[in-house]
Amino acid sequence: MTPLLQKLPTLLVLAVLVSIFVSLQRHVRSARVRMWTLAWGLVFLHSLVQVFEAQPGLASQVAAAINVVCLQLSGVVFLVSLTTTVERDTLRWGLLALLGLPITIYAVGISAGTDLPWLYIACVLIAMIGGCVWLLQFRERASAFAVTLVLLLLSVGAWSIYHAANHRYGPGLSAALTLSFGVSGLLFWQRYRRPSPGVLTVVGGFAAWAATVPAAALFSQAQVNPELWNVPKFLVAFGMILAMVEDKSRTIQEASAREHDLNQQLQRFASVTSRLLSGSGVEGLCDEIAAAITETSTFERCAVVLSNDDRSLYLAGCDGLTPERRAAIKHQLRHRTTEGIAEICAVGKPLSRHSYLLKAEQVAHYEPLRSRRVFAANPFWEAGDEVLVPLQSARGTYVGCISLDDPRDVGRVTLEEMSKIELLAGDLAVAIENAALHRQLLRTEKLAGLGQLVAGVAHELNNPLTAVVGYNDLLCDELRDENSRQKLEKIRREAQRMKRIIENLLRFSRQNSLERKTCQPEQVLREVLMLHEYNAGMLGVDLQVKIEPDLPPVNINEDQLKQVLLNLLNNAVDATEESSEKRISIEALRCGERIVVRFEDSGPGFADLNRAFDPFYTTKPVGRGTGLGLSICYGIVKEHGGEIHIRNMSDGGASVAIELPATEIGGTAAMAASAASSAG
Repeated sequence: MTPLLQKLPTLLVLAVLVSIFVSLQRHVRSARVRMWTLAWGLVFLHSLVQVFEAQPGLASQVAAAINVVCLQLSGVVFLVSLTTTVERDTLRWGLLALLGLPITIYAVGISAGTDLPWLYIACVLIAMIGGCVWLLQFRERASAFAVTLVLLLLSVGAWSIYHAANHRYGPGLSAALTLSFGVSGLLFWQRYRRPSPGVLTVVGGFAAWAATVPAAALFSQAQVNPELWNVPKFLVAFGMILAMVEDKSRTIQEASAREHDLNQQLQRFASVTSRLLSGSGVEGLCDEIAAAITETSTFERCAVVLSNDDRSLYLAGCDGLTPERRAAIKHQLRHRTTEGIAEICAVGKPLSRHSYLLKAEQVAHYEPLRSRRVFAANPFWEAGDEVLVPLQSARGTYVGCISLDDPRDVGRVTLEEMSKIELLAGDLAVAIENAALHRQLLRTEKLAGLGQLVAGVAHELNNPLTAVVGYNDLLCDELRDENSRQKLEKIRREAQRMKRIIENLLRFSRQNSLERKTCQPEQVLREVLMLHEYNAGMLGVDLQVKIEPDLPPVNINEDQLKQVLLNLLNNAVDATEESSEKRISIEALRCGERIVVRFEDSGPGFADLNRAFDPFYTTKPVGRGTGLGLSICYGIVKEHGGEIHIRNMSDGGASVAIELPATEIGGTAAMAASAASSAG
């Protein structure tokens, strides 16, 4: 019982340590902690069987074999637990078998007194070559460190083979123990790399544990208390526990800091949201929105892109971009529409419900933020990637997007990070849609009131004007004096001009629709261009026309569509009269279920966008226009279920776009056939 009493304090301490590691597995669920628990279980078994080594006969030999095997395997388990492949089950158990089986056979052979040099040499070769291949295939964080370990393993292996070939097998076993515990200390520092008490205690403990093997051989004749050799084990165990406590404390601190940052982010976003929903101007807040995102999220660069009423895009706000990059984005967005946002979202990888991760090759054609930062290899982010958060209204239409780039921490490009930005994006989309609806409502109400007034005035003017024209004709028939007849002819021409103005007024205010027919927008547009081709050439206007082929028909009277297009073209030509560069761009294309015809000119732009549709409002000289052109166009387009949008372009000039619902030929034919069948 004397050996048991001597070992009892060590056994009790090790038993408590094993129970602590078993308990820690419930709080730290990782393969590394499970491996540490297994290693300390082997150390406990190693100390326990030492009690039975003093027994005579076979029991002593078996106890000695278990003692050596358990100690050797504990070193291998510690070594494997600190590799980069510990969390991958197949690789972890493969490395354990590759190193553990040869060392176990080696230790059992020595304990049994087997004198077979080839057996020990084979075990050393398997462990040495397998370890080298593993290090080169799954090399550690620092390649120089991996090469150093390979050289060390080859040197120790060669030294062990030399002794085994000369029937000295003990040095190889001692070398394996020293190498496993010493390398474990180095790997522990590689994994944690911080000068904390826990890490330093573990590294120092492993170094001392590795040194006990040669020290015990050197001082084998000295009177040293055997329990002194157990001190490094306790240092390693207590250091590991302390290191896990430090990790837990750091995790709690990081979580607390993250919670603080999250609260700040929510407060900042809530402030912006309240101002958005209170009716503050959206465009004036976009720079502040971009700054709020870059200050409170992981992204360093942000661009807020909004759409005009005609679905064209413009840069409304940004943060973290150079002036050159801002100018490049503004220029590039002139040729983009909201349809492009839908296309980009369709190819992106969803990060969450309303945000998409786009790879460099997916966004190259639309000129993204284009960061030049280089990111270390990681599974979350690559150089050239970009996150897009579309701004989508309640009706499902895209009203813009938020582009994000250059994450400070690539590991935070996650659902949790994006959810708050998506909430802000949703509020921004609502504010944009509300502002557009408010503008449209005001315009509709104003024009409706003006329409009623104009209808009454036009009818009242039409009656006396008819009398003026009639009596003018009677006087012309009665008078033979040529001078008087010329004066009456002038009165007649001006009266006819007044009559045309009144007809336009009545058309503007008319509520009943003319008979609707389908027409080909491409054909109508080309006819209008032919009418104005000679005049534009005489005035030196550069007409740039781009018509998408195979445009479907639209459900509108051909004469009315000609009137709208001719009015818009006349306005564009008049606008460029005083410009040094006389340029008009005309584009006709299909956007979803609508046909869009856009006129852009190089003129001075609209003087007052809010009054452009008002009847009789004009900036042309007296006698050049009545101010009814856009008003009539607005009425015709709205009457046929379309939209008309106007805006001033950032680099000068004006843009007017009309949208009309497309009518598929097949669908029209089917409806006609159905109507004919019903009539029959």
